[in-house]
Amino acid sequence: MANNDFAFEAVPPEKTVSGFRIAIVIIGIIIALPAFITGSDLGFRLGFRNGVLAITLGGLILTIIAMATGTIGAKTRLNTAMIIKRTFGTLGGRFVSGVLAVACLGWFGVTAEVFGRSLHQMLVGQAWDALPPSAYILLGGLLMVATTIFGFAALQRLSNITVPMLAVLIAYTAFLTLKSGSLGALGQAAAGQASLGDGISAIVGGYAVAVTIFPDLCRFSKSSRGAQMAALLTYTIAMPCILMLAMIPSIVTGEHDLTVIMTTLGLGLPALALLVFKAWATNSGNLYFASLSAANFLGYRGLKTIIIGAGVLGVLIAVSGLTDRLIGFLVALGVSIPPIAGIYIADFLHHGADKYMREAHVQSIRYGAFACWAFGIAVAILARMDVVSLSGISAIDSMVAAAASYLLLRRLRPAADSQVLSTEVS
Repeated sequence: MANNDFAFEAVPPEKTVSGFRIAIVIIGIIIALPAFITGSDLGFRLGFRNGVLAITLGGLILTIIAMATGTIGAKTRLNTAMIIKRTFGTLGGRFVSGVLAVACLGWFGVTAEVFGRSLHQMLVGQAWDALPPSAYILLGGLLMVATTIFGFAALQRLSNITVPMLAVLIAYTAFLTLKSGSLGALGQAAAGQASLGDGISAIVGGYAVAVTIFPDLCRFSKSSRGAQMAALLTYTIAMPCILMLAMIPSIVTGEHDLTVIMTTLGLGLPALALLVFKAWATNSGNLYFASLSAANFLGYRGLKTIIIGAGVLGVLIAVSGLTDRLIGFLVALGVSIPPIAGIYIADFLHHGADKYMREAHVQSIRYGAFACWAFGIAVAILARMDVVSLSGISAIDSMVAAAASYLLLRRLRPAADSQVLSTEVS
């Protein structure tokens, strides 16, 4: 990889790739066991018709947001942390990058523990002598760190292997379920109780962080159109198809747990092996995103060192068993991330691409952006408490509120428009 995988500068034109290749990487990262669980749960609670509708509408919302954030990444060829500095200030942006780093690193630790414990259970289930779960957590974490060190190129290669295999697995599971069950079951009423709005919220909320940091990968796109195609392929086609296929076994069998269904169908060992292997690709992405943000937070240009340090810290968190306590914190922290996307999208739209990239003096902290961020977080919290509701989706409510307040602030304070960052911000 490059010394820092362009963590502090724009990706050069000769290093860019097609939107299709970016889509494969993104799909390889976001489509994993949690996505299967989400799809299965939606099928159980909503039924097939409403489940398909929730997934389709949620995917369209995510596509629109990802097209916006991906376009910014492709036009600037900068990662999310560098883009954030343009909106929140050089020092302020480092703080926001720190929040993103903590969120991504936290999920790296959670996924590393799931990887290790799942691998341990799989081996025990086959009556094989197994080492303690911590040994597999450590082994898996080291593999993830080793992959991430090679940057975007390694994520491409790993996703090229895992995505087709995963698609075949979930499609075959749905086929076997329908073969042994009844197609008519798809028209039956849902076993669980949930509204269409709840389903859309689960989809959008579950991927809100992913679309916020979409520039981290779309900066490698040859053009903004390529980034938009990556968003379309990921959130309008691939993700909905995978989630819909995951719904079918749950609805037909009435079983809530997709892994139990796979085991019943005789797919237990190969399915679990692939899902565990797939967690490797997903978590390498988590560590990559965390390291890019951490490098900008620390102002340290040795991304390779950051990856190793962050990976070791994440593995220690996973081995210590602290992830159960960490999940609540990460979910709460997730409330603060969608407004970040709303603000930097609004900032880009307000200035326009050319003015946005113009070299100029930069404030250390742009307090207006932080005020709008706080307002967006407050809206998200109130939305989750059912005190206010604009769209019925807290992630969207907070993102729109933050973006609208930022645009209003820029209109009321036109002098602030002179504070535009250059591509050389450090």
